[in-house]
Amino acid sequence: MKHAIGALGGAVLLLAGAAAAAPESARPIIACETLVGLRLLMGDGAMDHMAALARLSRHPACRLVPRDRVGAAEQRAMIGGAPFECLTVRDEGRCGWVMP
Repeated sequence: MKHAIGALGGAVLLLAGAAAAAPESARPIIACETLVGLRLLMGDGAMDHMAALARLSRHPACRLVPRDRVGAAEQRAMIGGAPFECLTVRDEGRCGWVMP
């Protein structure tokens, strides 16, 4: 079981590295099941996408979603002056909260 989890963490890091190297228009989007999960992933509240990618493997409720599967905003929230949106994700039953 530990090997499977380790391999999964390595795969997430590999995907995160590929996401960081891609041009912004082709980069996958970080999406979390809940706004609380997204805020935990963001850590100190900073909008640093690279830091969030580095922490992604420790947050199972968050994942990378290909940009072409992401649609319009389904829900919106404002926290500390920062806008957050839960965007529809094609072929999934619920939206994903994304970093501003």
